[in-house]
Amino acid sequence: MNLLTGYRERGMKGEILVNGFPRDSRAFRKLSCYIMQDDRLLPHLTVMESMMVSANLKLDSNSPTHAKQEIVTEILGTLGLMPCRKTRTVDLSGGQRKRLAIALELVNNPPVMFFDEPTSGLDSVSSFQVLSLLKSLALGGRTVICSIHQPSAKLFEMFDRLYILGTGQCVYQGSVPGLLPFLRDNGLSCPQYHNPADYIIEVASGEYGEVVPTLVQAVEAGKCEYYTQHYEKASNSAIVSNSSSKEEDQWMKNGSMSTLNGDKPELDNLKNIDSDAGVQACHTFNTNCFTQFYVLLKRTFISIVRDQMLTHIRFLSHVIIGVLIGLLYLDIGDNAEKVLNNAGFLFFSVLFIMFASLMPTVLTFPMEMTVFMREHMNYWYSLKAYYIAKTLADIPFQVIFPVFYCTIVYFMTSQPYEADRFLLFVSLFIMTSIVAQSLGLLIGAASTSLQVATFVGPITAIPVLLFSGFFVRFEVIPWYLKWISYSSYIRYGFEGILVSIYGLNRTELQCNNDRGIGCQFRDTSRVLQEMDVEESNLALDFVILGIFFFGLRFLAYLVLRLRVKFEK
Repeated sequence: MNLLTGYRERGMKGEILVNGFPRDSRAFRKLSCYIMQDDRLLPHLTVMESMMVSANLKLDSNSPTHAKQEIVTEILGTLGLMPCRKTRTVDLSGGQRKRLAIALELVNNPPVMFFDEPTSGLDSVSSFQVLSLLKSLALGGRTVICSIHQPSAKLFEMFDRLYILGTGQCVYQGSVPGLLPFLRDNGLSCPQYHNPADYIIEVASGEYGEVVPTLVQAVEAGKCEYYTQHYEKASNSAIVSNSSSKEEDQWMKNGSMSTLNGDKPELDNLKNIDSDAGVQACHTFNTNCFTQFYVLLKRTFISIVRDQMLTHIRFLSHVIIGVLIGLLYLDIGDNAEKVLNNAGFLFFSVLFIMFASLMPTVLTFPMEMTVFMREHMNYWYSLKAYYIAKTLADIPFQVIFPVFYCTIVYFMTSQPYEADRFLLFVSLFIMTSIVAQSLGLLIGAASTSLQVATFVGPITAIPVLLFSGFFVRFEVIPWYLKWISYSSYIRYGFEGILVSIYGLNRTELQCNNDRGIGCQFRDTSRVLQEMDVEESNLALDFVILGIFFFGLRFLAYLVLRLRVKFEK
């Protein structure tokens, strides 16, 4: 199915023709859609919101909003989704999710539709509803192609044409009524009251002996054409009977098919569509770059706000951990005896902000990748628009969360009450946060599964932390490993935070111990010497963190671009 739709081109031999002409995969994908078996949807959008996103991306940007809403409303009514239009997709049933996946692609009325096992995971009622819908779409003039495994006899009779494979070879192609006579004439009689679909699967799997070569020879000899032509009238009668059944009338009564059966692009126009190689630019889609960016930015922002793990729990964790750390290190910021404890507090804070930004992105982005690949390959939007929207929608949250945490711990631990130091302190944590999130995007984009991303995420943090300068001083690191410390973004964040707290000509710290233990750190320059950061340049730390941010974001974009390319 991936080869037929143009999603995958590597490792293929042979030729695919459309209306007798060689198919241009990119042009063909513009006039077709592919609904995959795994109907992955963004969980935090409602049905109506998902449909309006599809309409805003797939329909002409010059179309008025009310016209798009009318089309969406009619499609939802036809597919029986109006009662759940305000329900989030995560709360939909399996049949509703499958129908929504179909509805999203019906917005621009494609003439060719591919379905990969549309009844997979559905009960008999939902399966009948989905196939009744596909039958109605086919009767409306579309070409509907789907793969299906072990359908019931009732569902099996709804198909117009069959193409049955056994050991990778065609064992029958033609109408449904012609299947059993074809098998019977080749010495295979289906038992009475036995599901023909189950029987042909048993035949193809070799349960009735090595009959596949015989059937393949019969197909190659053109014998299927006789059975298809001879039983064509019976097949047409079955179509009329099925389409007028009470169950289907009940299923389709909620809406008309006027929009779905409207004018469709002709397949003959394939040659008129731009088919340049490489990753698609914005101009090759139905909407311009700015419209794609705006719609995707709004969608991503809504998803982030509603995501409990990515937003709600993360916000609470910043507040709760901030209060806990503040109580643990209460009022130590101006005490010379507790300088090393304060350094430990600062490093732990950097560590917490890093993981709080890294891991949620690592865990959620691989799941979004399946949605992105489906929508991008179905020509909703460009990679560039998606990635810029994804980047900008996340940044406000990467700023707000560290600000809350830093405000709590900064004043509870009695760090210097100076506005410039506080702003530097918060800014360095924000920079560390967005760099860590950029690394999470890169890991998520490069990972082939959620399990891989979950493993790789914490592993990448080990060298970053080990060479940050807290566990091992820079002067102690062997010369052949020092280069690794320069690739640790935590080093520059931690180094800058130490300078913002103890540098910039800070006044002497308090020391209340009469015996003078720890009072050598009363002079803050001694603290910087002890931590081996006395020669650090605060401006350079900001610059290097900025380079990490843009560098990791650019690498993540390149990885996504390569994945789109090699996915074919």
